[in-house]
Amino acid sequence: MSKRKSMVRKQLYIESEQNMALRELASKHGVSEGQIVREAITEYLTVGTQSQEIDLSAWEEERLFMLSRQNLAQSDSKSDGQRTWTRGELYDL
Repeated sequence: MSKRKSMVRKQLYIESEQNMALRELASKHGVSEGQIVREAITEYLTVGTQSQEIDLSAWEEERLFMLSRQNLAQSDSKSDGQRTWTRGELYDL
């Protein structure tokens, strides 16, 4: 004899596009819409909430890159209105 987990009834609102996608997915896999929702909740609770490692060195590299581009723009405004940089420099070409 198999033990069934007890379930709690929940009612919720979803968008009509979500409803259509849910119906199609359940039909495609031959399972109930409720099963799809339960699996999605389980997936979210186990994978979706795991903290992602943040690479602070990558953010620092980005910050320095933006500052370098800002410095190019500021140096341009100091040079009699003539651009001192090339388009390629902006895009690292």
